[in-house]
Amino acid sequence: MNISNKLIDYSIVYDARKEVNSGKYDHKKMIIDEAVKEFKTEVENRNGKEVIVVYDWRKTHSGMEIIMYAYEK
Repeated sequence: MNISNKLIDYSIVYDARKEVNSGKYDHKKMIIDEAVKEFKTEVENRNGKEVIVVYDWRKTHSGMEIIMYAYEK
């Protein structure tokens, strides 16, 4: 990604599904992919521009927090 890409939007999502606490990365990856896809579609529809989504996630005491940033492509 180029530094000059403009930040379009960001979101923090919390998920407390039982799969988050299973300890299996595949379950967490499925939840992350679902959240990123939904966020990307929402931002692209609202702004009419294609975006690149960068995310970070962390396990919290009772679930998972996903921080997503949408940059202009």
